Amino acid sequence: MTEIDVLYNRYGQPIFRVLENGRVVTFSGKSVGFVKNNSLYNYSGKHVGWYSNGLVRDHIGQVVAFGGYVTDIYKPFLPYKQYKPYAGFVEYEPFRPYTQFEPHRPYKSYGWSTQNLETLFN
Repeated sequence: MTEIDVLYNRYGQPIFRVLENGRVVTFSGKSVGFVKNNSLYNYSGKHVGWYSNGLVRDHIGQVVAFGGYVTDIYKPFLPYKQYKPYAGFVEYEPFRPYTQFEPHRPYKSYGWSTQNLETLFN
């Protein structure tokens, strides 16, 4: 599966990979969620945020993570990106469940979220 983006946390550390079919996986190859119409979902079907213009935003519009190519102008200061680790074998994708309705999008914020990327998909 081809990688289309890498998601970095607020410190520039690479945490997840986004694959061409919308899967979000760890660098060790475990699936944690998926992108559907710019919305992020976990494998319980719960809506956890939005992924658009290279940024991951939470339910109050704050930035949780950033990708390799950020085009959104409403963003906080982005740190330097650290080197990506070697990507391991990608496991089979779990069954994609029915998803929650996408909540109303909040206004975009210039600030960082209090949530961290590692726990966003829980």
